[in-house]
Amino acid sequence: MVIRNAAVRHGRRQLAAPAARSLLLRHLTTTSTPTATATAHAWPEAQTEQPAQPKLFSASKKKQRRDNASISLSTNTGHEHHGAKWTQTHKLGNRTLTPKKQYAEFERVQRATRSVGTQLERRYVPSELIANPPAPEDVSLELLMASQTHMGHNTSLWNPSNARYIYGTRQGIHIISLEATAAHLRRAARVVEDVSYRGGLVLFVGNRPGQMEIVTRAAELAGACHLYTKWIPGSITNRDVILKNKGIKVVNGKDAELEGFDGYKNTARPLVPDLVVCLNPMENYTLLYECGLASVPTIGIIDTNANPTWVSYTIPANDDSLRSTAVIGGVLGRAGQRGQKRRLADAKNGKVTWETPPSLANQIRKDIKAAVIQRKEVMGRMQANLVGFTEEELEILQTEYDGAAKSVSEADMVNMMAEASVQEAAKTDTPVVDLAAMASDISASLDAAKGHASALEADIAEIRK
Repeated sequence: MVIRNAAVRHGRRQLAAPAARSLLLRHLTTTSTPTATATAHAWPEAQTEQPAQPKLFSASKKKQRRDNASISLSTNTGHEHHGAKWTQTHKLGNRTLTPKKQYAEFERVQRATRSVGTQLERRYVPSELIANPPAPEDVSLELLMASQTHMGHNTSLWNPSNARYIYGTRQGIHIISLEATAAHLRRAARVVEDVSYRGGLVLFVGNRPGQMEIVTRAAELAGACHLYTKWIPGSITNRDVILKNKGIKVVNGKDAELEGFDGYKNTARPLVPDLVVCLNPMENYTLLYECGLASVPTIGIIDTNANPTWVSYTIPANDDSLRSTAVIGGVLGRAGQRGQKRRLADAKNGKVTWETPPSLANQIRKDIKAAVIQRKEVMGRMQANLVGFTEEELEILQTEYDGAAKSVSEADMVNMMAEASVQEAAKTDTPVVDLAAMASDISASLDAAKGHASALEADIAEIRK
């Protein structure tokens, strides 16, 4: 017994291709037992059925064989046809088969067997789930089962809080209920659609290998943000320090960027997502904990070994399968896309479905007050720079005999300014200025001031909207 174990243990170090244990035991038995030797001599054909002894190869030979194998796989020479080539004439019994006859026979067999077999209406294309993900109404139990969303973890790794999502056990593996998965997935899709419809900021997170394309495609559809690298701790609770250099933009209801908010952009705090969709909660506990502190709702794929209390909206499914996460991420991305389309359609009709943040509303009110003050200053300068009017004349222009404000037209102001200039020229013995030219110049300046004032009024009205 010791000799056999030594042969098995040390013999593999000397062989390039390790021999099977049964082969070594059979070899030891036939060489040491007399009965086995007699049987081998009595039945010589049994020896031909035994596998040949493995050949010994050096390191250089093994490397050469490995290189040759890789080359054969790349050039597809491992599937060569060793029979008679159909492009050459050969004999089959008493028949001489030319290439034409062989091709005719091939067509005959193909016509006869064309209707035999199954017809695949839908076939699995791995990139199809990312390029064209399913919509929430396309979710079915067949799709979820084909995507391996029902496969849980070993029964020894389960979290008892997931007992309500587990359908049963098979070969030591927990099976997730597909009905629960479909119901929770549709509920999460409604949440994502409503948040997008209200103009909220959605963040898709998936930082496992292979999930980068899934989260980026989902964020592209939903008009949201994505994260496929490690979460930086404190990006929500300490965002003023960690995200202080990140830029933001101010948009209107039609997602068109607004100008004139440079002061607000430089002083505004970094944004906090309104909803976080996490495809792998087990590796993002810090992210989910910060979302809980900031009261940010979360959606997560909960496997049988995860804690469902980490997220606000659970989706019981397999988080280890890329096909499963692609289906779930694609469905949520389609839901966000639908919410964005609804919001933009209502915005075109004049219906605003989102609320302005309090910080931005305060900034808008400050800008309105500053614009009103600036307008008053401009109008005051316009009235103070009327050349030729004395204080008494200005009082006459501003008030009537009863003290009420008097409305003076632009033509009256131009005539009064012209008369005042004539009187001033007569007093100083200066040549009389052409009244028509002066009136035209003054009217042009008044038109320019009027246009500037109307532009200010339009900006104020737009800011109020």
